[in-house]
Amino acid sequence: MTKVSVIIPCFNAEDFIGEAIESALKQTIADLEVIVIDDASMDGSRAIISAKASEDSRVVPIFLERNAGPAAARNVAWTRLTGTWVTLLDADDLFLPDRLERLVSFAETQDADVVADNLSIRHFGDDTHIAAAFPQVAPGEVLPVDRAFFFRNVWSGPQRYGMGILKPLFRAKFIKEHFISYDERYRIGEDMLFYMSCILADAKYYILGDCLYVYRKRADSISNAGEHIFTTLASICSEVLSTDRRLTSEDRKHLTSGRQGMLEYFHWRQLRTLRRQGDKIGFLSYIIKRPSSLFFMIRMSLAWRLNRG
Repeated sequence: MTKVSVIIPCFNAEDFIGEAIESALKQTIADLEVIVIDDASMDGSRAIISAKASEDSRVVPIFLERNAGPAAARNVAWTRLTGTWVTLLDADDLFLPDRLERLVSFAETQDADVVADNLSIRHFGDDTHIAAAFPQVAPGEVLPVDRAFFFRNVWSGPQRYGMGILKPLFRAKFIKEHFISYDERYRIGEDMLFYMSCILADAKYYILGDCLYVYRKRADSISNAGEHIFTTLASICSEVLSTDRRLTSEDRKHLTSGRQGMLEYFHWRQLRTLRRQGDKIGFLSYIIKRPSSLFFMIRMSLAWRLNRG
């Protein structure tokens, strides 16, 4: 078997898919395969992927005829991969050169099922590190992830990322034995649900505080696709709460709190938009229908002022 399989879904990514593939191929661990699933791109992505595959046999191209979304693309990759370990790379992001070697070494030493690292947030086209995506874990720190930590951090609050932002390394055997796959109904939040399935299957899960994954922010990224991301995430939480019997009472408490936080933040953003547009009638109507959104807006304003000192 191959040591590591890297899964890269791609849709209309001609401006950056080549860089993503190169960052995977230039890892200090050489025994890997890079499975690139083109989700029916309409630009030059396929030509770039084909060229990379012809240059390096470790690149495994898969071309889908119809656009099916990132969850479906990743599921296809899981049926083809041969790696003992599997990790994810978005088409507009990058790996630091020693990422896989460090994650695999740690995972094998600890007999882990899932190991995530922190992410270096950067603007696309700028190599400057802005911040760690997951400040809950400091550089150099190793955190075992139990159910309480996971569900407390599904939603980490406004302007912060939750557990779904991480791009872990998985033991392929664990995923396959527990029949875990991506829910293809969702084009946003599918990662969070996949990781939730791992924790509910009692995965031995760790997070390393070091930033080994470069997360490049783009204005047109699917993860920045507007307000509905919050309602979609809340809907996923609602479905898990209503259908998954593995949840403990503590799990439910944390997940319910996270769902509520997502919806409060969504309604606050809606209210803020109405205020900025000068829509007084709409603003007052929204408050009458959802008075809690006004209280949340007040809390947000106070927190912002306190942070400014």
